[in-house]
Amino acid sequence: MVIAHGARASNRDALLDALECIISEGSVHDVTLDGVAARAGITKGGLIYHFKSKEVLLHALVERMRLRLHAYCVDPMLDARMALKKFLIARIHYAFAMGPQEKKVMANLLAAASTYPSLMGPVRTMYDSGLDGLARVADTAGLALSVWTALDGFVLLEMLGVRQFSAVEKEQMQATLLMLVEQQFAASAR
Repeated sequence: MVIAHGARASNRDALLDALECIISEGSVHDVTLDGVAARAGITKGGLIYHFKSKEVLLHALVERMRLRLHAYCVDPMLDARMALKKFLIARIHYAFAMGPQEKKVMANLLAAASTYPSLMGPVRTMYDSGLDGLARVADTAGLALSVWTALDGFVLLEMLGVRQFSAVEKEQMQATLLMLVEQQFAASAR
């Protein structure tokens, strides 16, 4: 019985992996349930077991991406101040390490949100929980909001192909943001 449950979880991940590949190679408009099932090597019935519709499938991918970012950036074992510092530093590293395929998936999912507004739910959840954390560390809230917004602006510009920054520009921005975070937390610790 445990094996079957593991196989189900594995099938779910395989379906989401297949969906992510399809979106990174084309767009959300290229996604069909049949295509995702075939790409994952799973029957359409197996797909329907996990995801009742294309919208539910897309929502699950957005949620998985949110959870991946959360796992990378959030440490619930730290006190509020150190958790915020770790979050900001990790978000800076994450934003500058994102590859072109991940940015393309994000851009395509953002475009899909006009057809499937529920895709923004997990993103709103991420922002709401982040803002709750900022409220607990009031003396750094301005910097934290500024860094978070700058990172989102950077990712959005590259994601949408508005501006591709050079390696030197990325290194400069990343170093500056990291320095600002370190300075703010050093100053507020005094």
